[in-house]
Amino acid sequence: MVDGKKAEWCIVRLDSDMNWWVMETNWLPPASGEEGLGILDPNQVEHIFDLLEPMREYGLQPDTVERAFLRFAIDKDLGNGNIRLVAFDAGFDTNEEKLFALPMVSNDSSGGYAEFLEHISVIRVKMLNATERFSQKITLDDLDDAVAGIDDITPGTTHAFQEILAILEYHPFGVAASSDDDEDDDDDEWEMGLSDGQTIAAINEVSESTAH
Repeated sequence: MVDGKKAEWCIVRLDSDMNWWVMETNWLPPASGEEGLGILDPNQVEHIFDLLEPMREYGLQPDTVERAFLRFAIDKDLGNGNIRLVAFDAGFDTNEEKLFALPMVSNDSSGGYAEFLEHISVIRVKMLNATERFSQKITLDDLDDAVAGIDDITPGTTHAFQEILAILEYHPFGVAASSDDDEDDDDDEWEMGLSDGQTIAAINEVSESTAH
């Protein structure tokens, strides 16, 4: 449910930034100001879950992740880079569908997605302090300061993928050297895949090519 209305479908488009953006929904009136929110595509969802997996050891709560997003499956390709999605009630880990994920964002900066961002920030700091040798422990304030430049999703500008990655890949001295090459390779693979075709077939192709 979104503001008392059941989310049934939405239409999304692939922009020149290689991200998908919500253009129309059944639960929001036209020109409501909420269209233009970024929605995670199946490849981005998979990448984020890969980054979340090692955080389970440090207290990541799967229920918090599930509550953060509305899940959608592909209904049909509308052409011109547009796809119609339909709501999918099952959880991320209960099926093999290639799911899109729309952050549960509210006007007062509360709700499931805000809780999710706060939760993964706490776990990221805990994980870094447990696995890295710092002269002094890093704090949640350190992480918040580092990601402040892209904090808070703004319709049509900040995409959820960038906001989440900023937290999951945060390191006080940059991305850990041991993972630089692998992450760069993954980024190149999905960017090339999404730019070739921009259709449902491209999504399927990209998800298969970047499976970890």
